[in-house]
Amino acid sequence: MHAPSAPGGLSRPWCFEATGCHWTVNTRTQLPDTLRKRITKRVTTFEDVWSRFRPGSLVRRAAAGALPRRADGGVELSLPARSSTLLELYDRLHAATDGRIDPLVGADLTALGYDAEYSFVVRDGAAHRLGADHGRPTWADTARHDGDRLVLREPALIDVGAAGKGFLADLLADWLKDADQEEYVIDASGDLLVRCSEPVRVGLERPGARSGGEGEVVGVVELTDGAVCASGISRRTWGPGLHHILDAHTGLPVQGMNAVIATWAVASSCAVADGLATALFVSDPAALAAAGFDYDFTLLRADGSAAVSRTWHDLPAALFTAPHRDR
Repeated sequence: MHAPSAPGGLSRPWCFEATGCHWTVNTRTQLPDTLRKRITKRVTTFEDVWSRFRPGSLVRRAAAGALPRRADGGVELSLPARSSTLLELYDRLHAATDGRIDPLVGADLTALGYDAEYSFVVRDGAAHRLGADHGRPTWADTARHDGDRLVLREPALIDVGAAGKGFLADLLADWLKDADQEEYVIDASGDLLVRCSEPVRVGLERPGARSGGEGEVVGVVELTDGAVCASGISRRTWGPGLHHILDAHTGLPVQGMNAVIATWAVASSCAVADGLATALFVSDPAALAAAGFDYDFTLLRADGSAAVSRTWHDLPAALFTAPHRDR
């Protein structure tokens, strides 16, 4: 997605790398070096906990059985404050999608070659052990949590790729607010969080539509207070039919003539918008709304069709095609 270079008059950008992608924070006044350093340290702490690509991260150690085992054989992870928000969101997404969104797909992604070493080599016999259908532990059966304390019944690799980046954007927004930065646009390479007195116009870019790496703009949305997050099957691909958006039942990438290939979700929180942008690949939009999620969306399918939420145009927003209205 693309926002203006100085969105809403916020012309003091700060750029950094995190969660494997480029971040830009636009504010009305330049952020002090002391605040940038404090935020950078907190981002590093976040990745030290949640990144399955970072050696020695908490989730990597939990998967490897390197954490102390409980008397019942389980693995306990003591997580940073407010982690319960992310855990509860995954509870909701897991239930609303009938288990097709599952943080324990880390093992499936690794078996398919999207591993910590970025080998992009599918493991021998992967097809016979992928997904819940072949006995991979599931979130509902394996994980339980009380506040910021997470217990796994057995070692398992957690992957928070569906909503973790959006959750970090929400944390960053709170850190900015604590520093008296009331207006900002956080751009986390496809996940945008906006708090601005002037409308920010965001271009919705179809992933991979051009050879130069930039997709065509297929729609726009305007926000002053909220988040819009994008997801697409062409963002992380490493072979025919191989991409990072999996159906946790089968452990296989979402595919097919009627499969969703790109989504954009709008919600009040970036974590929720991020998670829903992924959930729309494996769940009917109406089912997500029935589960209590308050959001708007647009999506594109492999057959060339599109769909938008009934209140999409009220945001205001537009899709440059003739969509089917849903939900």
